Amino acid sequence: DYEKFARKIPVAGYDRVRPFVMRMISGEKDVLWPGVTRRFAQSSGTSDGKSKYIPVTDDSLRLNHYRGAGDSVAHYLSLYPESRMFAGKGFVLGGSFSNELKHVPSGVTVGDLSANLIDAINPVANLFRVPSKRVALLTDWQEKLPALIEASGKSDITNISGVPSWFLTVLRGVLEHTGASEIHEVWPNLEVFFHGGISFEPYREQYARITGPARMRYLETYNASEGFFAVQDLREPGSMLLLLDAGVFYEFVPLDQSGESYPDAVPAWEVEQGRTYALLITAPNGLWRYAIGDPVRIES
Repeated sequence: DYEKFARKIPVAGYDRVRPFVMRMISGEKDVLWPGVTRRFAQSSGTSDGKSKYIPVTDDSLRLNHYRGAGDSVAHYLSLYPESRMFAGKGFVLGGSFSNELKHVPSGVTVGDLSANLIDAINPVANLFRVPSKRVALLTDWQEKLPALIEASGKSDITNISGVPSWFLTVLRGVLEHTGASEIHEVWPNLEVFFHGGISFEPYREQYARITGPARMRYLETYNASEGFFAVQDLREPGSMLLLLDAGVFYEFVPLDQSGESYPDAVPAWEVEQGRTYALLITAPNGLWRYAIGDPVRIES
């Protein structure tokens, strides 16, 4: 039961997890998760300046990352049943497999989470999105940007997905390439931007200037290298819906106990409205009671 689980397993930050992950990267099996893991997401650095490498297991892809993306689309369609997003194509902007590790074993991929997601996705999905996998995974941005502009300019784009800062550069490139003043002149059926990774607020006004604001919707996702956790609740501005059916078990630690190995954490069914907690996750990527470092406030 939950109480025994919390007593037996200490809370872990990345400094405790790193040695196990490096064993997994070297090919050792049954370390943090059953079997051999061949995909890893390089995430932002820790306090010691080193990057984090997060296992991306087949189970985490199936139960969490792809499930979370599906839940986000389903949430959007439930709010906007008249949507025509599947009448055209989605423009998915991802990263690459460039990384800081010098010696990666054959068959192991290390890079941005988005690169792992694009590389592992069911090939059928490629019929409904641009660009091609080859272009999507290009490492050199000087080569990638023109290729993205070329690939997207010939398609009927109805939805876009990615990090706001990266996508702003691409959209400006498309406008410059086509001579259009706003993006709906190029993609008249564009209706929604699924975005995440960083706050959208610093970019909101810039997006408003290059889109038809009345025709554009925005849906934020809380999708980290460690997992897909939440999607914006458009019925309550500023709030996000925690995805409780996407493979992740959540715990919440009072902020004054952050950093403790056995804090007085509570599960989701015992949180207090209005209180701010540090988030813990246990997920099918082998992260057990893992402190991701994010504070979250319970709105309702």
